[in-house]
Amino acid sequence: MLDVTSRVVLASRVVRSLSRHLAKLTLDEAVAVLRAQGHHEAILVQQGGGSDFTSDLFHQGCLKDGSWVRCKVSQPGGTGILERLNRTYKDQFAFRQDWQSMADVRAAMPDVHRWYNHERRHSAPLYAMPWSPLTSSANARNAA
Repeated sequence: MLDVTSRVVLASRVVRSLSRHLAKLTLDEAVAVLRAQGHHEAILVQQGGGSDFTSDLFHQGCLKDGSWVRCKVSQPGGTGILERLNRTYKDQFAFRQDWQSMADVRAAMPDVHRWYNHERRHSAPLYAMPWSPLTSSANARNAA
């Protein structure tokens, strides 16, 4: 899960194959992160066309917290940003290790999130680290 404006990774799962239940669980975790950061307004969930994200279970979860829209890769703010995240994850993390098991990959994910959100500078949000724009927008809304 990704906050498109800041490009911060809110939640992710390392699995051999995703399911509608894991997609919904990841959505719930991402929403909890946003709420903890002070984002209490309705959320727009942008999704691709994968069966895990077109299930009734996932849609019900989206509607509970806001709304959803199906996006194309080429659409501004669409799934192309997520595809770029996947490429960065693979190039900078997954393919640079000699993994022995899925458990090893899962155990390393907190380090990946920390690096991606707090250390790596992103070109889209003016070369800021992603967590800064996310928390700044929440703080500005809370101050108003």
